[in-house]
Amino acid sequence: MRVREAISGSFKSANEDAYGSRDDGLWVIDGATPLDEPPLVAGVSPAAWLSHTASEILRDLPWAGRPLSDVMRSLIGQLRDQGAAHGLTGREFPTAAISLVRRADDRMEVCSLGDCTVLIDVEGKPIEVMDPQFEGAEDTALAWVRDRLDSGVAAATVYREIRVQLRQRRLERNSPAGLWILAAAPEAARHAAIDSFPAPPGTNVVLMSDGFARALWPFGLVSDTRGLMDRIVAGGAAQLLADLRAAEAADPDCVRTPRFGAHDDATVVWAEI
Repeated sequence: MRVREAISGSFKSANEDAYGSRDDGLWVIDGATPLDEPPLVAGVSPAAWLSHTASEILRDLPWAGRPLSDVMRSLIGQLRDQGAAHGLTGREFPTAAISLVRRADDRMEVCSLGDCTVLIDVEGKPIEVMDPQFEGAEDTALAWVRDRLDSGVAAATVYREIRVQLRQRRLERNSPAGLWILAAAPEAARHAAIDSFPAPPGTNVVLMSDGFARALWPFGLVSDTRGLMDRIVAGGAAQLLADLRAAEAADPDCVRTPRFGAHDDATVVWAEI
């Protein structure tokens, strides 16, 4: 695979997204922004530490001859061990969404935990791949926010209320009561979404964090996944990110376009077989 373009933008001191590539694959990792103010880890936020440490581990892990679920399990095990050296255990351990893709013969294999998105151009049609655990989860929470805003409740109150729900969901992650995600529980690898698609030479593949996917939803800067992929493979990712930042800045209170956070780290990687 050949990376054609990679863009990552942050409004924070340390980007909580990370991406990387190697001859046989590539990945995007989106660290979950803390809901509170936890202590820094190695001088950065726990989310930034997790995403960038995971990216470094992936560069050195052996991928060949192993299912991607095994690669994910090995990654999580090393993260758990390195996190323990920084005093990160249990509920203090940060979390992240991750999507891995690997070229295997004439196919593209995808492994995802969380709400990062993969687009693969299969026979001229963009196929969207995301962990089904997370499909619709944010939509449901934001529908509740919109209902409260429409009923006249102040935005600051609504978002303070929803943070209580989000905090509880974070506590339930990587347990039978919640969603499975990249953190310190190797069992999460068993719950990763795995799929594969034909990928002859010339196939385009795009990976993005949910911060970049905002260009499609909720902002609607492109009409559908076809339009999103076309913009990216035409070299328009940087302009699309600029348009997204302008749209976010025009709605700083998240009222016209409800969302969790006025801005979010946004990463996109476009590669070609």
